[in-house]
This record gives sequence, C-alpha cells and structure tokens, in this order.
Amino acid sequence: MVQAILKPSLDERYSEGEFWTSKQRQAHSIHYSVSYRASFKPELPSFFFSEFLKKKGSVVFDPFGGRGTTAIQANLEGHYAIHNDINPLSVFLAKSRRTIPSIDSLNHILDKMDLTAKTREDEMDEKLLAFYHKDTLKELKNLKQICSQDNSPEMDFVKMIALSRLHGHSKGFFSVYSFPQVSIPAEQQKKNNQKKGIEPDYRPIVPRIKSKLKRDLSEALPPFFHEFSSNNQYYLSDVRKLDPIPSNSADLVVTSPPFLDKVNYQTDNWIRHWFLDIPEEQTDGISVLSSVREWTEFMRDTLRATSRVVKKGGYIVVEVGEVKKGKTIIPLDDFVLEAGMSVGLDWSRTYINTQKFTKLSNCWKVSNNEKGTNSNRCVVLQKI
Repeated sequence: MVQAILKPSLDERYSEGEFWTSKQRQAHSIHYSVSYRASFKPELPSFFFSEFLKKKGSVVFDPFGGRGTTAIQANLEGHYAIHNDINPLSVFLAKSRRTIPSIDSLNHILDKMDLTAKTREDEMDEKLLAFYHKDTLKELKNLKQICSQDNSPEMDFVKMIALSRLHGHSKGFFSVYSFPQVSIPAEQQKKNNQKKGIEPDYRPIVPRIKSKLKRDLSEALPPFFHEFSSNNQYYLSDVRKLDPIPSNSADLVVTSPPFLDKVNYQTDNWIRHWFLDIPEEQTDGISVLSSVREWTEFMRDTLRATSRVVKKGGYIVVEVGEVKKGKTIIPLDDFVLEAGMSVGLDWSRTYINTQKFTKLSNCWKVSNNEKGTNSNRCVVLQKI
C-alpha cells in the first residue's frame, strides 16, 4: 500500500464535510420508483457532475449500475449514460425508466387489465403464500404473465412499479408486513407472521400500482430528458470484463462497488427475480467478497477494465464506506487507492461526506460509528 497509509490530517487531497444533503427524497421523484439495497442518493452523482463535467451532453458511466441512480440523474441533468451491471434485475430497473410514459397512458393500461383468471399452482406457491393472500398471489401471477408477453415501454414501467410493491411494511405493498428492500426467506417470513400474530390479507394489485404511479410521476421531467435517455447504453457484464463497451467513450465514472461482505444481491432479490423470470444461474456470478485482499484484487481488476472505457483526462469516482468486521472498522477507500494506483490511475482527491443516518438506515438498526457504513468516502481517480 502506498498512498493508502496517508491520513486526512496529513494530505490536503482529503476533503471532509457535508457535500450533499442527507435528507430523504430531495431528488426528482422518478428516482424513488423502486428501491435497491445499498444504493446511494442521487445527490451524490449530481455533486460530481458539477465538479467534473464541463459541458452538457457528456457521457457518464456506472459499471455497478444498481437501480440506475447515476444514469437517471445524468439524463435529468442533460447528459448521456452508460449503465452496466452483472445482475439482469439491475439492467431492467434502469432500462425500464429510459422512457417515462404519461400517467394517463399507464392508467389506461391498468384499467383494461383482468387479473382474475384462474392460475396454475406451482412449486413457488408455498413460499410466496408466506407473503401474499391467495387472491393477491393470483393477481400477481396474472400480472406477471401479462408483463412477460408485452415489452412496450408502458408495460415495462408497470412491471417496474410492481417490483417496488412486492413486499414491504405498509398497506401500500402487496405483501403482509415484511422488509421493503430485501426478499427474506419464506421460512423467516412465516416465523415473523407467527411472532406478530398476522397473516397475509387480500391486497388488490392495481390500486396499489396506481397509487405509486401518482406519487412517482408527480414531478415534471426536464424537457430534454428523453433526448438524452433515448441514447443511453445498457450492458449486462461482469465489471471486470467490459469488452462490449467501446474504449474512451465516457467522460466520467460515478459508481459504488459491493461493500465487503455486506450484501448478497442474489438471495436478497429472490422474489423480484421470480417476478422477472430471471433464472438462478443468471445471478450465480454476483460475488459476495469476504476478505480485504480478495476485495482489493476485485477492485484492481474492476478499475483496470473501467479505465479503458474512460477518456484520457477523465475521472473515476468510487464511493465506498467504512465497514465493520469483528471489532475492526475498515475504511475501504484506502484499498481503492491501492487498487487504482496499481493500474496506473492518478489519485486526485478523496471526499468524505459525513452525515447522520436517515430513516432507512435506522430501520436496519445501523447507528453512526457503531456498524455498517458510517460515511460516504468517495475516491476520485484520474486517467492520465
């Protein structure tokens, strides 16, 4: 390790403060159409757009695209986007918002839907009935079937909204009381139901989708949004193997890799994968990295592949945090620096955005300086 041993007090390239807001739902409402575990706030990429993009119509790349926050914010600010992820779910979440249909057109489709047809029983029913009333599950399976036969922008948007309502802790979700972002195992859901003395009640699908649409489409899009979003590129690739993406095509990268040993995107999204008909073998390549050395090697390969996509002089912003393993707090930005410098990237600056935890973090019982991610630590590397 070279620069990684330096501390903020010893190097002026560290900047600490609140660079973007910690408040909930300050960005455009279209960002909140669907949640995704461990995603960053839209204000984060927006801050770096203002720092490093000198003109409109630049190209922004996110190799760990997640729910599409970087791509959507780029389009909202008049830039083109390249979105990549290894998970087909991620690519769908981003691409389904490439075109934002009118609420009238979406309600027209929903009004014509008949979700009452009898459905076949299958091996998934037993698991899903831990979450859904049998009549809700019937409607959900009918909706799944309708969506699978129609890939129009309108139907993809309806499908995406349905994904956001699959499970959660309020009456606005299709499920009995559950977690909003994570598809917990069916056995755990059954135990939770017993512990709380509850069971799935009938929750009609269409009214809940309409209610969510009303909130998410309440804010007008910039008039240029579709001009830029229509030219976005979407890739389903291992981030270490970005060969399909042209070299020197991006002006800026803003991304956040999987944190060390924290999130299993495969198991956390099993209900969403079921709804989208994503087979298990398509998500087998999603890594859960447990050791610092393994994670650093992964980031070295990632940054080597990513730097090829970036134009000379362009910047790569990597957002990580502090994670706790045992009693040790590990600042992952140190290891991003080590990985980046080993592949020839230049360290420009590290931004440490300090903030209090907000509602979702408190839901997961994460307290500042106790466990989990304690701050946004953004390492800025430059291709020289």
